[in-house]
Parts: sequence; structure tokens; C-alpha cells
Amino acid sequence: DGGEGSLEAISKILDGEFHKVKVHDLYFKERNTKVFISKNKGYVECASVVGLSLAKKDNDPGIVTTYGLGEQIKYLVKQGIRDIYVFLGGSASNDGGAGVASALGVKFFSKEKKEFLPVGLTLKDICHINTTYSKELLKDVNIHILSDVKNPFYGLDGAAYVFATQKGSSKEELPLLDEGLKHLSGLIRKELGIDVSSLPGAGAAGGLGGGLVGFANGKISSGIEEVLDLIEFDHKVIAADLVISGEGKLDRQTLGGKLIDGVAKRCQKLNKPLCLIVGVSELSLSDIQQKYPCVSHLYETNPNHLPFDKIKDNAKVDYLDTLKNL
Repeated sequence: DGGEGSLEAISKILDGEFHKVKVHDLYFKERNTKVFISKNKGYVECASVVGLSLAKKDNDPGIVTTYGLGEQIKYLVKQGIRDIYVFLGGSASNDGGAGVASALGVKFFSKEKKEFLPVGLTLKDICHINTTYSKELLKDVNIHILSDVKNPFYGLDGAAYVFATQKGSSKEELPLLDEGLKHLSGLIRKELGIDVSSLPGAGAAGGLGGGLVGFANGKISSGIEEVLDLIEFDHKVIAADLVISGEGKLDRQTLGGKLIDGVAKRCQKLNKPLCLIVGVSELSLSDIQQKYPCVSHLYETNPNHLPFDKIKDNAKVDYLDTLKNL
């Protein structure tokens, strides 16, 4: 659905190859990463360069950058790739895509007319945007933005207020981050003629969704729907007797565009039974069946809902036992 491991997942199914790319990480330190190329299409994963898994314990999303993701995209463009899929899940940033834009050649200027690289807490300092170089670079390039998030760019349901605390932000910082995104949104509308303010999914990955729409003319779409199409899911499932899917935690959010939701929609349409294996579930089987009658069974690998540190050493055995039960 756009999160960590997306590149590994599609590389197991699509014919292609990984390319090593040296970029700058969220703290602007050089890091070796990889992108995936298959049949003249390129794939990059936000989590591989700006991911929460790479963040320090005291991470502050207001001071980190998405610049490295822009470097990955630029690498693919230089390789002649014209269709680029960007997986947005798992980010530790909140810069509204300004870092990506900078790497792609967008220039940001302060009121003193000095060029700088904005981060979440300095978005408010942008006074002028120049996209001359980036427009030329991205000419005829299609950016496909894959996410399972529907949140707008800013506001109480936006990138900062909903997601920034889980990335390390303090509550005092949230209004500042939100104000920065609001300011950036106004500049994108005023100088580029694109309104990302209330666009569903614009708030994904700290506003990266909206930034890629505004600065790279990207198109936001459901991560799971795009991936299911890429792997020709419907064609593969026609001959199957049973479909098995799952995730770590199954809750109300799951049924709002995440992986299981996408798989269940297809199974419902194709009249195939779906069995779910999850870590823990906040929903009962009957709760799920109200929306998707195709779900035949629900198994939890951690039925007692113990904390992660209590079950992690035995997780593999628990998972295998659950498969045997199925």
C-alpha cells in the first residue's frame, strides 16, 4: 500500500533490476539506496531514504528533508524513464515535498532573495518559487504517487496534526508545521496555479503527496489498487480457490483504502473467499463481513494482544502455528 518493503514486494513479481543510487538521507547525509526499474518504468520508495526506520530516536520532522527522494527520481529521469511510481508510506518528514522539489531543480527564495533548502519549520520563510529547471527536467515525465492516505495538505485533518507526533514532533510544534504547509500551499496556488490545499492524499508523507502534485505534476492514486493492477491480481486469482492476505493491525482504518481493503474489493468482485491473517484485530469477523461477505476466516497471530516486546522473539513460531490452524 506504499509503505516499507514496497520495492522488495514488486521486485519479486515484476521482471526488472535494482539500481544503486547514492543520495542524501533525511539528515542530509550521504546514503546508498536503490531504485527499481522494470520495462521502462521506475519505482522509488520514500521509506528507503526518508523512512521512520532510518530516523533517530529524537527525530524532529520539522528539520528533516525529503531531498534524497528527489535525487532518486532525478536519477530515473536521467536514465530515460518517463513513468515513475513513488511509494509514499513510512516517512519521517513534514516538508511538504520542498526537499524533493529542490533536488529536482525547484529554487526557493527567502524575502532577502536568497536561495535555500526549506524544511518543515522554514516553509513559512519561502517568498518566491522558481520552477524553470524542474519543468524542463520533468517534461513528458509521469509521476504516479502511491499512498493509502486520504488526508488533505494542512488543517486539523492534514499532514502535521494527524501524523507529525508519531514522527517525533512535539505538540507545541504542530501549529508551526501546519502553518508552514498552509503557507506553501498558498504559494503553489499563487505562483504555479495548482491548488493542493484540500486534495485527498496531499497530506501523505508529511505533505509529500501535495508537493509532488504541485512541483512535479504528479497524480495521486491508491497504492494497493495500482500494485494489484501491476501484478495482474485479477488474472492470477481467477484460477485460485482461496486468497490469503493480512497486516499487522486490523482496525477501522484498514477498511478505508489500505491493503486488505483493496484485496477484499477484488475478491468480492471475483467471488473468491478471502482469509485474513493479522497480528491483532480490533474488529470481529462479523464486523468485516458487513462490508465484505467474501471474508471467510480471520486469524490473529497474537490473539492475547500482548505488547510487541513480549511476542517478537516467538513471532515466527506464532505465525507458523496460525498457518497450521488455517
